[in-house]
Amino acid sequence: MQNCKSCGRLINSRTSLCPSCKNKFKNKRFLSLAMKGMTILAVFLIWGHFQMKRANAPEQTVQRIYEAIVNKNEKALAKELNMDGEQDSRAILSCLASQGLPAFNEKMQQAAGNVYRNGNPQTIRHEDGQDILKFTLDKKLGIYKVVNVGLVDMKLGTTKNGLSGSSENRFPIELLKENAVYSTNWRDGNTLFHLYVATTENLPGLEADEDASIESSYALFLAKENEKQGVLQKGVIPSILKKEDIHEWKLESRRFLGFIDNETSLALWTLENGSMSQVQFDGQPSLPLVDGQVKLIEDKYLQTYESAHGKEGWTFKTWVWNPDQLQFHHLHSESYTNDRPYGVETGQHKTELWNEYEAYYDTFPQFTFTKQSAELLKDGMLLHTDVQLGMSIQDVLQMLPDPYDQDYYNGGIYYAFPGGRTFFYAELSGEVTYVTLSGSSLTNNQEELLEILGTPEREGYDEMNDEYYYSYNFGQNQLRVDRKKDGRIVSLWLSKRPN
Repeated sequence: MQNCKSCGRLINSRTSLCPSCKNKFKNKRFLSLAMKGMTILAVFLIWGHFQMKRANAPEQTVQRIYEAIVNKNEKALAKELNMDGEQDSRAILSCLASQGLPAFNEKMQQAAGNVYRNGNPQTIRHEDGQDILKFTLDKKLGIYKVVNVGLVDMKLGTTKNGLSGSSENRFPIELLKENAVYSTNWRDGNTLFHLYVATTENLPGLEADEDASIESSYALFLAKENEKQGVLQKGVIPSILKKEDIHEWKLESRRFLGFIDNETSLALWTLENGSMSQVQFDGQPSLPLVDGQVKLIEDKYLQTYESAHGKEGWTFKTWVWNPDQLQFHHLHSESYTNDRPYGVETGQHKTELWNEYEAYYDTFPQFTFTKQSAELLKDGMLLHTDVQLGMSIQDVLQMLPDPYDQDYYNGGIYYAFPGGRTFFYAELSGEVTYVTLSGSSLTNNQEELLEILGTPEREGYDEMNDEYYYSYNFGQNQLRVDRKKDGRIVSLWLSKRPN
């Protein structure tokens, strides 16, 4: 006889617990083991969920397809696109690779993201305009969202020398020449291409563009040198077209073919991977114009102007070229309306200058002031190294031959140049006495600029112009920075320090 170690009752047993306590401890142990098992299972399920989610995230799906194309891996591409053995994986890989891949990758990322978020199927196109990949949403185990990517039924057509197209959209060069309203030759590397803008009335069997929202009487064709046929290029050009509505521009080494539609909009094409691709403006195929006017600036920018929306006045819009995406992205807008003093009058004057002087453009954040720029101040140069204090104004005019204004200001005579640059000079000696730059042409804000310049020698308030100023010494030269109360930089003035 002994006492139960748990409850103390007298028991006749070799064990140390009574039957009742034995059952309690068995249940507790069972519950403990069950809880541990459930915890392990929960951790495993959570880990599996995130692994499944990560493996099937839309960006991962697209990345695998993109890498297969870039690495020319047919097997990997066939696996990612769920291709069956009847499809020509080599031809499909060649087709997918024959375009601007960074831009195509971005289109895939956008489509996959949209499908993952809203569940609606989405199709993207090859840059030649043909539907090529379809993105759909599926669920695994009823809970995991997966973006599936497959091929759209398509005609690959024949591919040769970088040009592709069905036989129905190829036409003899002589026929294109007879019907061309405009033709030009472009070189891409060592390859010469002939471009034709031709009327479609006399081109038998021309396939209509199913994706076009309007019908056009003209079409764009491209042919490699010595080829006997030109290939129809995807896209729609204006239906009413004169030769003077067709223009060619160049930014750095890239050329653009532009169509101005009734002086109200601009559409651009450029040569990319052996075919003509339509340029986008933040995803839009055309850009609104006033009187058909547009300017390309310094191999990188494009500027237009238009009436201010809902107000009297004008708005200048500047776009910056992105070669990887074949797009112009909106960079800056500046409106001149009654919301600012003499805004309408200033805007009217600027539009007149814009139309009268080819080199003139409205200033926009274009130049960045750096620590190296501060070092140049000691040598009498403000941001640019082409003009220096003490230089002959005649040498300036030979170097920068496009001044749009010459006038007097505050007792001094000056020449004004595009980009917010102005040079004052002494009338007798002809030497440059002030080099100035408009604050609106700087990408720096007030804090960034003042941090680079350091502690000013003097600072104060100009009541006449309602502006604050800071004065700095750099060797034998001095720099004055003017700003408004809101911190906006108005101008920079570089001159010799007074004796």
